[in-house]
Amino acid sequence: MVRYRPWTEGDVARLRHMAERYPAELIAERLGRRLREINMKAHELRIPLMHKFESGLDPGPAGMDLTD
Repeated sequence: MVRYRPWTEGDVARLRHMAERYPAELIAERLGRRLREINMKAHELRIPLMHKFESGLDPGPAGMDLTD
């Protein structure tokens, strides 16, 4: 069972700070949250997120990142 972990002010501050520099996948990893949680919270707070292709990685054919 996945337990809900509330967002703290510190979590939100880190999300805001990291969203300017890192792709959403890395933010999720660093904050110990699922990508879906990161996307939902960013949407709620109107924080734009980068995705892999925006961070300089080549998305490959059909938008698939072949570097993983």
